[in-house]
Amino acid sequence: MLPSMVLMSALAATAFGANTTYTYTFPAGFNIGLVKPDQLSSWCQGQRNECPSICNGSTTQNTCEDSTLKFNCICADGSVPDVSPYIETVPFYVCEETYGQCINAHPNDAEGQRACKAAATCGSKNASAEDTTMSATTSAASSTLAMATSTGSSQTSSSVAAASTTTNAAAALSGLEGYSTGFMAGAMFLAVRLFL
Repeated sequence: MLPSMVLMSALAATAFGANTTYTYTFPAGFNIGLVKPDQLSSWCQGQRNECPSICNGSTTQNTCEDSTLKFNCICADGSVPDVSPYIETVPFYVCEETYGQCINAHPNDAEGQRACKAAATCGSKNASAEDTTMSATTSAASSTLAMATSTGSSQTSSSVAAASTTTNAAAALSGLEGYSTGFMAGAMFLAVRLFL
């Protein structure tokens, strides 16, 4: 091995720690040289932002190197999650870029572009939204449990608990995307009717 290659390997090991768990491999056809440096930096920022959500809030390693897109995401319990199913991670951005590069490499080639589309299976899960929905649902369940275990027969106490549950139900519903305002209003109306 050439001395300069040994030095680069040592620097890479230092940047990611001696016990690096980086195992992600770029898909065939991806050319990192076609991606602007500021875009690479943005992708790493997304990766670093999503890692804690994927790990349910706590990590021991959360790194990403802008120039190479090498990253580490290790949860506090020592597990190494598969980040590829999630949006705003390096595998997600690379997948989308690979698709774009593939389409550009096949101008006026419908068959080639169909192959590009078939190969592009990018992540679609949103770790941040899952965390928000999970905590709102847990909060709503806690309020319902508190109301159910209350032994008092006071109308005021029941109304306060019902209002609290309705507020938490609304928070849980607000984390869900793609539902119309009418559906949410109807669901809230039903929730209020159930607790009155």
